[in-house]
Parts: sequence; C-alpha cells; structure tokens
Amino acid sequence: MGGSYSGLELPVRDLFSLPGGVAWLNSAYLGARAIPVADAVAASVNRPVSEVEVSDFFTPGDRMRELFSSLVGGDADGVALVPSASYGVATAASALGTGRGDKVLMLDEQFPAMVYPWTERGAEPVFVKRPLDDDWTAAVLDRLDESVSVVSTPACHWTDGTRLDLTVVGRAAREAGARLVLDLSQSLGMAPFDARAIRPDFVVCVGYKWLLGPPGMSYLWASPENREGRPLDANWMARAGSEDFSRVNEYRWELASGARRYDAGQTWNLWLSEAACAGLEIVTGVGADRLQAHSRLLTDYLADEAATLGLAAPSPRFRSAHLMGLRLPEGADPRSLVAELADRSVFVSVRGSSVRVSAHMWNTRDDINRLLEGLAAWAG
Repeated sequence: MGGSYSGLELPVRDLFSLPGGVAWLNSAYLGARAIPVADAVAASVNRPVSEVEVSDFFTPGDRMRELFSSLVGGDADGVALVPSASYGVATAASALGTGRGDKVLMLDEQFPAMVYPWTERGAEPVFVKRPLDDDWTAAVLDRLDESVSVVSTPACHWTDGTRLDLTVVGRAAREAGARLVLDLSQSLGMAPFDARAIRPDFVVCVGYKWLLGPPGMSYLWASPENREGRPLDANWMARAGSEDFSRVNEYRWELASGARRYDAGQTWNLWLSEAACAGLEIVTGVGADRLQAHSRLLTDYLADEAATLGLAAPSPRFRSAHLMGLRLPEGADPRSLVAELADRSVFVSVRGSSVRVSAHMWNTRDDINRLLEGLAAWAG
C-alpha cells in the first residue's frame, strides 16, 4: 500500500504546502496540508458531474477501509466511516449497550470527545488521576477493578504525549471483564499499533491530524465480535444491497455486513473521500516505524536541550516519539510563549499545563533549533 511513498527520505517538506519560513510543529492540532490531498480535493470538486458513476459512491470508501485497517492491524471489513471521533465513540457505546449503572474508566483531563458520549448515555465516568511519575499504565491498572464496564483511553495523553502500554491495559481489562474502547487520534500512523495483540473492542481515530486527511472524515474499527450492533444512523447506504441504486425503492431491512453498518450518512462525500485516501496513502506508504524513528530523533533532542532552559519533558520511558509536552516553570504564562514563538513563525500549542510540540515527517533539526531559540528568548 502507498508504494509510491515507501521510498521517501525523511524529512520530506516538498510534499506539503508549507511556506518556507514556517516551522509547523503542531500536527496534534492540525496536520500540514499535503499537496496530493489538496490536489485530490480540487480534482473531485472540478470533476464533471456527468462523469460520476454509482461505483464512485463506494470505491473510495473501500480504499479508505483497506488503508485504515492496515494501520490498526485489523481487517477492512471492521472499518466504518464516521464524521468524528465523538460519533465513533457514541457508536461504540451504543453497540456495547453502555448506559446507566455502568462505570467507564478514563484518564484525567481526557479529551472531551472520549468523555461526553459515555456520560450522555448515563454512564458514570471514573477518572484516573494523573500520575506524578508519568506512568499512566500503572495508574490505570491500580484503578481498574470488576466494577468497571468499559476502559476508554487514548494511546497517549493528548496534552503531553505521555503514553500507555495498551497491550498491558487490554489484558487487564479482559481479566476484569471490561470492554476496551480506544481513541488513537493522537497516535495512529506515528506509532505502530496491533489490534491482534491489544484486542480492543473498538478503535476510533480522526483523519485530519496525523493521517493528513480533511476534516469530516474519521474512522471506527470494530472487532469481529462487535459487528452486529445497531448503528446510530438510519443510513440507507449501510443496508445490504444498497450499491444497486436501481432498486433502492425496494426497502432493505437487513443491515450491511461487517462494520460498514455503522457508517454515518454521506460519509461517501465525493469531494473528501479521495482526499482522505490521498492522506492515508502517504502515511501508510512511509510507515509508522519510520515516522516514529524520525520523530523520536527530534523530540529526544528537544527534551535534552529544553532541560538546559528549565523546561521539563516527560520521562523518556513514558513519552511518545512524536508528541511531547514541555512543562513550564510554575507561574509561567504558556500563552505568552506561544505568541512569542508565532512571531518567529514557529507554531506549537498550549494544552493543559504543557506547551505541546508535535513532530511529523516534514520537521527537521532546524525546526527544533528555531523552537529552542524562541524558548531561550522567552525564558530570558
């Protein structure tokens, strides 16, 4: 898959629409615009309507399923196309029948898209307090017991990149009789993931960050035993036989096989589906192992140099390679730092108490040095 990108040498900048002076270290907020993705949008928008065939409503989606499934180590039949992570989580909650009387274990300050879908169904959120030593895995295991119905976590915390060992968490969840629902929006594509080893019930992921796609295209993967649930949407294209447009007047009560029954309506979007495929082709072509190794060189260097400025990074044992939060001295104003950096055309984010730095395939040592120069100027 993505063979045309497998030989790319990293870093690669000319594949992206980035002004020459911009150091975009902010993929956790929004992925840089890949030229092939933008070209796919333009080609779709400008395509004569007379050339659109029925198969075009299905073929890009099938390709998206194939590419996404390769990232999770699952099968394409387990992939549903959804508009957002929260929609995917809500679908998982519905399929699992989670509601009043159920406890859902989550991380402290977890992203709201992974919280509200559970509480809206009446489930009780149980938040694991942030560990002082950055070891989320141990903290989750310490709080997990048989009263928990669902463990719903990311692979790494969205504010600072501190990560969990999901194989260990998955095993503990099964032993406690809990289901496992994961949000990989801040890690998939940049870190290897193997659904066969971790054994989640559901995985959700947005497409517009690390996967380089357009907003509005997100993904849900369901394990084989979780593909018989009721969808949130009464999407007519998620019915068996819907690909035969000449017979849609013959109502089909049977849902489509596999996870495509969970597809949201109009996720066949003719303008965006080709663009989502283009982004996935790039990420799968380069490969998570290479992207992780490239990013780790940058973040490790940043962590070492930032320490000399009094800025602490999470422990190397627990931090992600591609996403790292720098913790500022007590009383410091992180927003003033972001403004200082933006004036230098260096872009990062503030999330919680951390200045979040996220590195992708286009980032270079020079980007990190420019960030460090801005940090030094702000600290001085």
